[in-house]
Amino acid sequence: MKSIADRNLMREYLLGKLDNQTELEDKVSDGIVNNQVMIDIVDSVEDEIIEEYLEGSLNSGDRAAVEKYFLEPPQRKEKLRFAQLLRYYFETQPLHHTATNRESFVRPPTPWVSHLTRYGAFAALVLVVISTLVYVSGVRTSHARLENQLAQEREHSANLVKEAELLQPSIVALTLVADRSRSAETPIPQVDIKSSTQRIIVEIALHGVASGPYEVRLETKRAEGPLWSARLLPIISSNGNARLVFDLPARGIESGVYSFVVSSPTASVGHYDFQTKFLN
Repeated sequence: MKSIADRNLMREYLLGKLDNQTELEDKVSDGIVNNQVMIDIVDSVEDEIIEEYLEGSLNSGDRAAVEKYFLEPPQRKEKLRFAQLLRYYFETQPLHHTATNRESFVRPPTPWVSHLTRYGAFAALVLVVISTLVYVSGVRTSHARLENQLAQEREHSANLVKEAELLQPSIVALTLVADRSRSAETPIPQVDIKSSTQRIIVEIALHGVASGPYEVRLETKRAEGPLWSARLLPIISSNGNARLVFDLPARGIESGVYSFVVSSPTASVGHYDFQTKFLN
């Protein structure tokens, strides 16, 4: 596998040829953020691509990639414009040749004019070099800043996903008001369970009040079990209605039909059916 610092790999990255290789593209992008060596390679490869683009030595595929992808960031467009101006400056400077025709008379240059011309050219060259260094430094800083912002956005998106998962309810409620003998022709209640669900709060309405505690067992509708059991005292309201309220762990509950078998020494056995649906 190529190193992420490989120039050819970096060239493919800058030309957008790694779009279909998300893992490799992310690895190269993350490596650029805080790695000065990678930043220097990026600047060098960018200069190389721009020079080949201006020279017209790119093949048709790379040229199209430069125009559609590489030059999309504003800082690269500015870098291309600067390279065009610099190229134009050097191409349009007049060439000085020494006259070889002895018959023509060449007036010797005045010393101060000669020095002024020489120093002016030198000053212009120094100005161009300084401007280039300042521009390249600014582009490098801007590129690093953009890559850092991209990394921060990715981290922010990952945090939002985690927060969304945490906001999903970990508790669901299930209320059962009729046992199997009373609800034979009506649909049985359904409770939706997600991967984040940890507990099911169950409330069962009792018909009549028995003395003492109730035995509650969780079984499949085919009487397989018990999968869970408890001994509970009923909650009796001021008007005499009784109910059982308890907390059932959601772990191990799958999609299907279950039944709470409720019994006591002085009351008939009731089967309270319900259906669970597991949501991904």
